Amino acid sequence: MMKAIKHNAGMTIMGILFVIAIILVGVTFVLPGDNVPGSAQAGTATTSVTVLNTPPNWATGGDAEEAAESSAANPTNVGVAVGWTGTATDPNAESYFLVICKDSTAPTPHAGSAPTCNGTGQWAVSALTSSDTAATASYTAIAGNPETNDWYAFICDQNAFNPKCNATYKQGTGSTVSPFIVNHRPLFTVYADDSAKLPGELVTWTTTASDSDSVGGNDQVTLFVCKSNDFDGTACGAGGTYCTNGPVASNPTCNFSLESVKQDKNYTAYGYVIDTHNFAASGGSHGTDSVITVSNATPTISAASVSLLDTDEAGGLALMTESGQTTGFKVKFTVEDNNSCLNASSGNEIASSIINVYRSGVTQASCQIGGDYDATKCYPAAVGGATWNISCSQDGGSCSGASDPDATWTCLFPLWFVADPTDGASATDTQYYDQNWLASVQVTDDNSAVSSLVEGSTGNEALSFLGYALNTATIPYGSLEPGQRTDPIAATTNVSATGNVGLDETLYSSNMCTAYPTCPGNPQDTVGPANQRYAASSVAFDSATQAVANPGAEFEINVPKSTNTGAPASSNTFWGIEIPSAITLAGDYTGLNGIIGITGEAQSW
Repeated sequence: MMKAIKHNAGMTIMGILFVIAIILVGVTFVLPGDNVPGSAQAGTATTSVTVLNTPPNWATGGDAEEAAESSAANPTNVGVAVGWTGTATDPNAESYFLVICKDSTAPTPHAGSAPTCNGTGQWAVSALTSSDTAATASYTAIAGNPETNDWYAFICDQNAFNPKCNATYKQGTGSTVSPFIVNHRPLFTVYADDSAKLPGELVTWTTTASDSDSVGGNDQVTLFVCKSNDFDGTACGAGGTYCTNGPVASNPTCNFSLESVKQDKNYTAYGYVIDTHNFAASGGSHGTDSVITVSNATPTISAASVSLLDTDEAGGLALMTESGQTTGFKVKFTVEDNNSCLNASSGNEIASSIINVYRSGVTQASCQIGGDYDATKCYPAAVGGATWNISCSQDGGSCSGASDPDATWTCLFPLWFVADPTDGASATDTQYYDQNWLASVQVTDDNSAVSSLVEGSTGNEALSFLGYALNTATIPYGSLEPGQRTDPIAATTNVSATGNVGLDETLYSSNMCTAYPTCPGNPQDTVGPANQRYAASSVAFDSATQAVANPGAEFEINVPKSTNTGAPASSNTFWGIEIPSAITLAGDYTGLNGIIGITGEAQSW
């Protein structure tokens, strides 16, 4: 009979009866229930055993390692996941977990749930994974992680009654070995430029930026200043780059020389800082705009560009209107502005201009204020349009765009008939033969910046303009008998200087008769030229100059040059007549005296 086997408490196999029949030579086992004559009844015993679960094993070649390198040379940025992979083989073909712990203390398995790390904590645990299949686990790095982070990989199965973990941990190999390295963002808290600056000046950007990471050597920082908000992580985009500096230990700065021609306005300048591993900074300044302010530049005018021109832009200044103003004279000049000739609103950068025009002997300093105005020699813009009507405008098409620094301007202006002439070769020709006329120019831009008052380096001659007016229509000698004369001479003619020169006269007389201009050939019926006389004052007849026939003779009447635009200078010529004694035909005798103004000697003006 078999002996009953005692089992340890709690270790039974329920509901299972093992019946074993073994036949040996000369031995007979009697099965329960058999009645054997002459034998005692056999007893039975229930057997039980607990077969314990065994832990999973690391698969050959499936040791746990980082899914991708996380090292000093190639750290994991904050916000990026660190991954692990490993493969286990379970003797019972049970599924398993890959668990990544912070230290080498073996984890605790749990029936029905994932294991947990003991000691200092857990990095990650995989999903339940089939035996002989690679498991993966991941952890997303955070700013609070230290740079260096040890890890220990374990495998644990998921047995329903007795889950087990393999006490052997793995830490990777080669470049994927523990620890994983966390790269933290550099700190970027201050970003500024030192504008406002003029075109052509240097703009400097300063920062407060650093990186505390030091594994594998202290991390350094690099600054990029981009023209647009288009940084791609390692470089500025299509908008362009102002400057870059780095890698440096901390607080990078960089400089940019503004273009020599740049509109006065604000320009975007976005700042970006990255570390040695191209990780973008935190701290509030990354990707912000420092705003470059380009200052307003003062416009300038080149003296060589100022031209004083006649109405047709050829030759000297030619007056054309007697006793009035000749219009259409021109001052042309070029304005340069480093803010461009085109402003930020696509209008003209130069808003207005003024000119002063004067005889060179007056000088620029004495022809600027309204009180300096003198129509003979000084025309300042300050006198106002009611007195001197000038108009100035930028020449169409002379500004090609925002990169063009200059544009040409034209001012139109009139001159009165009394403007001093400066032509001639000597003092006998004109009073101011050794002078000329000049123009000074000043402009104001759209921000009220005013250029210097610039005198043209060359001027132009004002030409002599002979103008005169005979203000007397008749010379009435009265009634005389043959043989009588006007003595002293007393009839007058009056001539005005309606140009810018003094006057003398050319005088001649015609025959006088009762049927003028068809006078008879009989001298007894005419009063010839020789019977008339003239003088500059009322003198005795015999003291006066005897008139002659056409083309006449010059008479030094010495009408001065006019200086008053409202009252031209003038002089009288006195005339007398003697009636020949031989005349027998009574009646009204008429004729024609020629009075022609000519330019007088300058000394007499």
